[in-house]
Amino acid sequence: MELSKLGKKGQLSLGDAPTVVLLVGLVFLVMATIAFIGEKYGNAIDTEDVSGTVSIEAGYINLTGYTLDYSDLEDFSISSISPYNTTSGNAILVGNYTTTSGIVSNATATAWNAVSFNYTYTYTSGSSSSNVTDDLQTELGNNTSIAGIVLTISLVGIVLTILIGVFVGVRSGTRRV
Repeated sequence: MELSKLGKKGQLSLGDAPTVVLLVGLVFLVMATIAFIGEKYGNAIDTEDVSGTVSIEAGYINLTGYTLDYSDLEDFSISSISPYNTTSGNAILVGNYTTTSGIVSNATATAWNAVSFNYTYTYTSGSSSSNVTDDLQTELGNNTSIAGIVLTISLVGIVLTILIGVFVGVRSGTRRV
């Protein structure tokens, strides 16, 4: 597969259109394959579940919710939690709060402005290879819309080149006697 040579740099002939379409298609095929493999098998290279314990994390429990310090870890989940009212020293009972994705929210009308949290949590420890896979997925996700625009513009350019070539060829090929 070789592009035809013309007298000026940067020019393509009508015969180069199938080659250009094939190259653009192969680039998009490779991008789609990498995205598919990364999405399907990206979590398989995470190393293991790790657990941790936090004692005396200062916070609050109100309607807006308090986000626990380590809740941004990958696959974070709370194994157990014990909030204490630091003003009175009493434990806050389970029915008075809810926890969802590392956010502790109030389930009653009472707001506790000074709370101490003791909790045990687990998360997935990512390896450097899983971090690379996550970064690649993010980049492909961010650039997919741009790739679609580039593909559309390329295909429109190829169609216009073919049409212009056909009409110019027809016009120059006919002579009146």
